[in-house]
Amino acid sequence: MDKLSGGLSPEEEAVIERKLEEDPAFREAWEALSADARSQRTAVYVKAVEPVEGLDELRLRRKPRRPLRAWMPYAAAAAVVGAGIWFAFHFDAKEGAKTAQHAAAPLPGISLTMANGKTVNFHPDSAAQTVSLGQSTLRSENGQLDYESADTTVTILNVPAGGNYRLTLSDGTEVWLNASTRLHFPFQFGARQREVTVEGEAYFHVAKETERPFIVHTPQADVRVLGTSFNINTYTAGSDKTALVEGSVLLQARNGRQLRLTPGQQAESSGTGLTAAPFDADDVLSWMNGIQYFHHASVPDLLTDASRFYGLPFEAAAGKFDGVKVTGLMDRARLPEFLNDLAITTGGKVDYDGRTVRLH
Repeated sequence: MDKLSGGLSPEEEAVIERKLEEDPAFREAWEALSADARSQRTAVYVKAVEPVEGLDELRLRRKPRRPLRAWMPYAAAAAVVGAGIWFAFHFDAKEGAKTAQHAAAPLPGISLTMANGKTVNFHPDSAAQTVSLGQSTLRSENGQLDYESADTTVTILNVPAGGNYRLTLSDGTEVWLNASTRLHFPFQFGARQREVTVEGEAYFHVAKETERPFIVHTPQADVRVLGTSFNINTYTAGSDKTALVEGSVLLQARNGRQLRLTPGQQAESSGTGLTAAPFDADDVLSWMNGIQYFHHASVPDLLTDASRFYGLPFEAAAGKFDGVKVTGLMDRARLPEFLNDLAITTGGKVDYDGRTVRLH
């Protein structure tokens, strides 16, 4: 479904809505098509949203599309309705749509806590900001931090829910940080090795230095590399995931077991040891483009992820959605659409009071 998958661009949606308001013939044709689509929507919905095939189609529809031409013919309108049943759902969830259109997550601010306890807060917008702290100069602009400093003490970079950030370390290593993530790092690494600690999710493109290995500490393991690219996810308590994109990494679990990964493998570190399996790069790395896929997720798990992803608290009525499983995607730039989709997918109603999103 185009609306459910985000396949329609904002320009396309605006054109359709304007035609519905201004052109009676167009509106009559559209309503007839919508009525027909309404009678088929359950079967189409199950096919499009739940199976793996539906999610694959969803991914394809995320590719950039040309804006819809203002004179969109009725035949094209029929194709949109037939393929997506967008307005069939839109009209049925009118009140939910009104609620969703007013939902907006606050822009998250980034903070940096120094070893002496001093905290520096960076603006949540793209404006340039420069901060001088003794021998250190910090520059934040367009979601990225650069710095000049000889300080070797550990600093903590905190990215709150709803945010993401990029950091270039002193050795040239690039780090992308997802929402609700902390990175413990020194402005300058020592002479023997480079060490950082991750809580949350981060993607690393490590600068190669043969004499100084790069080590990432997580709650469940240590990841040792020389020069490579990989993703680390520690969101789930008691289980860390390391997905190797290129190069080679050696993992050592807290129980002492070791495992070397090859590109295309993802290791899971837990209290029981280490396991490795192939991973879907589109799934694992989509967060870097503001997208998160979910597969047969329970409503509580989905709302936990949504709270972190969008930076808004999500709550569900206790017990009402037990056993409900959902497959789809979240787009950080399209929160209102996700709220509409959430109501449609679960059969519930979404309310937003300006602070918390409630599903009931």
